[in-house]
Amino acid sequence: MIYCDNNATTALHAPVRDAMNEALSLYANASGVYKSARLVREAIESARTSVASAIGCRADQLLFTGSGTEANNQVLKQYIERKCRVEEKIHVLVSAIEHSSVIKSATYLRQFGIEVDIIEVHNNGTVNIDAYKRLFKPYTKFVSILLANNETGVIQDIPTLSKIAHEHNALFHSDAVQALGKIPVNVHDLGVDFLTVSSHKIYGPKGAAALYVADDDTVLPFMHGGQHERNLRAGTENAVAIIGFQKAVELLDTSFFNQHTKILKETFKTGLLASLNDLVFHDHNEGLSNTVSVSFLGISGHKLAMNCDLEGIYVSTGSACAAGSPEPSHVINAYNIDEETNKSTLRFSFGLYNSAEEIKTVVEKVSIMVKRMRRI
Repeated sequence: MIYCDNNATTALHAPVRDAMNEALSLYANASGVYKSARLVREAIESARTSVASAIGCRADQLLFTGSGTEANNQVLKQYIERKCRVEEKIHVLVSAIEHSSVIKSATYLRQFGIEVDIIEVHNNGTVNIDAYKRLFKPYTKFVSILLANNETGVIQDIPTLSKIAHEHNALFHSDAVQALGKIPVNVHDLGVDFLTVSSHKIYGPKGAAALYVADDDTVLPFMHGGQHERNLRAGTENAVAIIGFQKAVELLDTSFFNQHTKILKETFKTGLLASLNDLVFHDHNEGLSNTVSVSFLGISGHKLAMNCDLEGIYVSTGSACAAGSPEPSHVINAYNIDEETNKSTLRFSFGLYNSAEEIKTVVEKVSIMVKRMRRI
């Protein structure tokens, strides 16, 4: 197996697995008043401090959630309740290349009379700032623009984009799920009001993510029940996953990650260009060091992904949340790419457990498959 889908999820680091195995003995409910419950609570709060430190915020500004998708839903869908409470106009902006959890949540808001506009991007994937500025209305309340795109690796100028939103009195959220561990992520440098990060993208477990909230008064609960997470996220905490999240955060080395994956990316792109013609790359030169989105013109990306699977090479056609769909990617579509080119696209995302020799093998096998498929 050669795993080239690290933007979908990552393998557990061995120390993370060890920490989680040890945490299995902490079975008490953290809401209890007895000693074993207090030990679980202490472990969760220790993890909160570690994750908060990794993104430059206070521990009391961090909510643990079950996934990045849940965190994104919480900040967006609160406007449904706000619309019901006060009969006023609400306008929301999201970029055209957001993760599906943001795009679909934003679209859902329209059913409740909330206005939603989509921010267009240039053909290199970066937000069109002039178009962005023109979209603001006197009642624009919220903007969501992801820090690094999960399909192409394109990085947005969040400090500039958040500043513009604040000049229009709008709150700003950034989905940084693909950014943490790959580029520096600091909520104050970014100037955001909300930020989403997730454990399983940084060699931690699934089932643990976090939402940074600068001010608790700006967010409403997504789930109701107990008093967990400052009354903002009801439900017994997934302590084992949260402890794994903490260990994964403590092991982050952004500089090493970039050094390692940049070599893999360059090896891959150089090898493909030497072996194949009719390629279109969608990853920005200054994007994430591990991500390559490439169209193999004249063939189906979905079929190529299945052929890769037969050869033991694991890749995706785009976002993991839509990996099983042969439909064209909404992200590549936002680049004003024609549908046939879109459908010929694969995403290769490299990680810490990939080697240069693996990548050379991938280039060799993919080149053979593409040439064969083009002849058929």
